[in-house]
Amino acid sequence: MDKETKSYLKIALAGSLWGMIGIFVQTLRGFGLSAEFVAFSRVFLGFALLAVWFLIKDPSILKIDLKGLISACVIGVISQGLFNLTYFASIQRVGTFTAVVLLYFSPVFMFLLGTFMYKEKADKRKIISVLICFAGCIFGVTGGDFSALKADLPGIALGLIASLSYSLMPALSKKTASSYNPFTIIIYSFMFGSLMLLPFAKPMNELYMLQDLRLVVLLIAFSIFVAAMPYCLYIPSLHNVQVSKLGVIASVELIVSIAIAAVFLKEPVRLGNLIGVAIILVSIVAMNKPPVKMIKREISQVVIAFVENRRAYYY
Repeated sequence: MDKETKSYLKIALAGSLWGMIGIFVQTLRGFGLSAEFVAFSRVFLGFALLAVWFLIKDPSILKIDLKGLISACVIGVISQGLFNLTYFASIQRVGTFTAVVLLYFSPVFMFLLGTFMYKEKADKRKIISVLICFAGCIFGVTGGDFSALKADLPGIALGLIASLSYSLMPALSKKTASSYNPFTIIIYSFMFGSLMLLPFAKPMNELYMLQDLRLVVLLIAFSIFVAAMPYCLYIPSLHNVQVSKLGVIASVELIVSIAIAAVFLKEPVRLGNLIGVAIILVSIVAMNKPPVKMIKREISQVVIAFVENRRAYYY
C-alpha cells in the first residue's frame, strides 16, 4: 500500500472519530457543562495528554523555534479555538444534524483554498461539483423548507464560521508539514487553542462538577477519541494528499455524525434532509473522480503492458 493510500485511510479514520463529537457534546451538556467549557476541555486535555506522552517518549518533539510557534499559534487560534467554540455552540443551538451538514460547506472552502493558495487545477467537473455541494448543504439544512433558514440564524452563522475555520486547518497545516514534525504543531496548536478558549470557558465555574467520576472518565475519553487521536492521524497525512481531495475522504464524518444524531440522539431527520446529504456525498465523490481521459489512459497502459509481456513470453 503506497503512502498516499495510507494517508487517505488515516484521514477517513480521523473523520470517523470526529463523527462522534455530537454524541459526546450532547452527553457532556447533559451533565450541566456549558458548550464553551466542553470545547475548552477537548482542546486542553488533548494538549495535556500529547504533551505528557511525548515528554516521556521523545522530548525532542516539544522543541520548536519562533517561526514554528507563530504558525502553531495561528493554527491553534483558528482551527482549534475558533472552530471548537463555534461548532459546539452551533450543535447546542441547531442540533448535531444541522451543525454537521453546515460543516460540509467546508469542501467548497477547501476547493477555493486548494485552487487559489496551492494552485491546484480547477476544471469544470470540480467547479460543478462544488456548486452541487453548496446546493446539497442548503437542501440538507432546510429539507426543502427554505423558511427553516430563518429559524435560528445565529446557529446557522456559527455553523458556517466553524466550517470556514475547519477548512482552513489543512491549508494552514500543510504549510508547516514539510518544515516541522506534525506532532509538534499539533501539541502547540492545542496549547494556543486552549488559551484562546480559556476566557469563554470560565473553568473555575465548572470545576465543582468534576467530583463525578463518570464525568471525569467521559472527558478523558472525549479528549482521546475526538481530539488527540484523530489529529495525530489527520495532520501527519496532509503532506501526502491534495487539499481539494480532503473533503471526500473526511466525508465519512458526515455519515457517522448523521447516523449518531438519528439513532442515538433521536434528532428528527426528514427525507428532504437525507436527500440533501446524498447530494453532498455525490458532489464530493464527483469532485474527486478521475477524469474519463485519465481512466482510458490507465487502461491503455495496462493493456500495452500485458501485450508486451505476452510478446516477450512467446519470443
